[in-house]
Amino acid sequence: MNVFMQLVKITSSSVEPAMNEKMKSKTFAVVMSILIVCLIFIPVSFFVGFMVYSLTNGLISMVNLGKSGSVEGGLAIMLHIVAVFSMVFGFNVVMSVFYFSSDLDYLLPLPISPMKIVGAKLTATMLSENVMECILVFSALVGFLIGYAPMPGINIVGIISSIIGVITFPIVPISYCAIICMIVMYFSKFLKNKDRVSKITAFSTIIILVVLVLCLNISNGFDTNLFVEQLLNDDVSIVHILDIIFFNVPLLTSAASGSIVSLLLYILMNIVCVGIVLLVASKFYFKAVISLNGGQGKTEKATEIDYNKKIKSSSHLISYFKKEILILVRTPAYLSNCVGINLIWPIFIYLFIIMQKQNDILGGYIDKLKVGDPSAVLNVSLLVFGISVILTALNCLASSAITREGRHFDVMRYLPVDLMTQINSKALVSIVISSAGLIVYIITAFIIFGISPMFTVYCVILSTLSVIFTTYLGIYIDTMNPKLVWEDEVNALRGNYHVFYNMGLDLIITTALCALMRFLFWLEFLPVAFLQSLLLVSAALMAFGFYSLCKKKGVRNLLKVEI
Repeated sequence: MNVFMQLVKITSSSVEPAMNEKMKSKTFAVVMSILIVCLIFIPVSFFVGFMVYSLTNGLISMVNLGKSGSVEGGLAIMLHIVAVFSMVFGFNVVMSVFYFSSDLDYLLPLPISPMKIVGAKLTATMLSENVMECILVFSALVGFLIGYAPMPGINIVGIISSIIGVITFPIVPISYCAIICMIVMYFSKFLKNKDRVSKITAFSTIIILVVLVLCLNISNGFDTNLFVEQLLNDDVSIVHILDIIFFNVPLLTSAASGSIVSLLLYILMNIVCVGIVLLVASKFYFKAVISLNGGQGKTEKATEIDYNKKIKSSSHLISYFKKEILILVRTPAYLSNCVGINLIWPIFIYLFIIMQKQNDILGGYIDKLKVGDPSAVLNVSLLVFGISVILTALNCLASSAITREGRHFDVMRYLPVDLMTQINSKALVSIVISSAGLIVYIITAFIIFGISPMFTVYCVILSTLSVIFTTYLGIYIDTMNPKLVWEDEVNALRGNYHVFYNMGLDLIITTALCALMRFLFWLEFLPVAFLQSLLLVSAALMAFGFYSLCKKKGVRNLLKVEI
């Protein structure tokens, strides 16, 4: 057991920041962690819990009216969503920890069985996945238990089942990832390269999200009462499919309702899953890991003439910008997490649009916007501002700009290029990629809905300024304590909490500014045109302010960084 715990500790280091990095800027980290909990984790937890509570109440109301059926449908839907995303995003982590971590160089020569190594790596992977997942599962179960309280039969079994479920829920999806990865890596030579794995995983993520949206079958709109009735009658087709794949979900929902038999079966099935993972590891793991050192593909030799043909003189800013773009495009982890995310969020906007078709709330709001309704004009302006800020923070292009340098950070200081020029190049990458997606979607949507060109131009300028100030704020945060020691590119992003810090501060700024604008509008002594101008000027001032902060203190922070 002592050997196993030591292995868990060693393998966990590949998904956690180094201890010396954790000690830097401790006060700032504590303050920002509190803000993240208050502004992100608590609101998300409340939303998930309230959603499950509302669905459970709706199901119970129908049961009280004499209809038969199960009241666990709302909880099952939420747990299935968590399981799907856990499995989708778990593939990269499993591949990184199981096959591409540097600790294998030290572990493989030791007389340790593959079952122990895989067991430790499986535990480390689940621990790394369990933070946000625990919050979501806990919130869903609490919402269900509160909503289920009026029903007879609730007892201590439901509470115990919920506690066990929060801790063990990732076992099944992560076990699936581990089994699939080990079998595929054993039989496929094509996937011996981690870049190919990352590309396939990123592509699969987008495909799965699109398929899930299409499977919802709500092209005619979303009727809440009809959806609740379908849940009660167990008539949601996608739930049947997911119940088979993630069999732990129906067992956990039944156990949360008070079934001790379901609780025992849930525990037993989790043990069986872990056992299957270890059995597969004993047969397939070592051979696949050892063969990873095999050919990495052919390399072509380039002559001095070839190099001279490719060399072109350009400014420091443009050259560094091209370098940053090439790194993002050629590194699958960055391509999927930093660039690809800009292609995913429109799927959820599309889902929102088709869900409200039945009530046509959006259509009525657009009609008000077309005729220049002051409230609609201000609300859309604030919405463009908020979405631009949040999505720029979410893609982590800015908040990981310095971290992505890793062990090559010293090159930044020794290059004959001013540090602020390098910061501006990194900022330009974030601004171009973030703004490009936002501007295309804004212009396309406004043309489709017939919004005036003047308002479209205003929103494009506002969105760009929002992206600029969010970018420089994110870069400044990353200069304070960049995470430069990481195993691979996936870990560089996963172990970097600056994206949460950036998002927390952005949420404070966005909420405060939007609340101020709505308050001034409510007072009714300032015209909407003035409030729009004030919003635009505020975004411009913040962009200039955070640019100046990077120029004065950000550069100084980089000069103080120690590797």
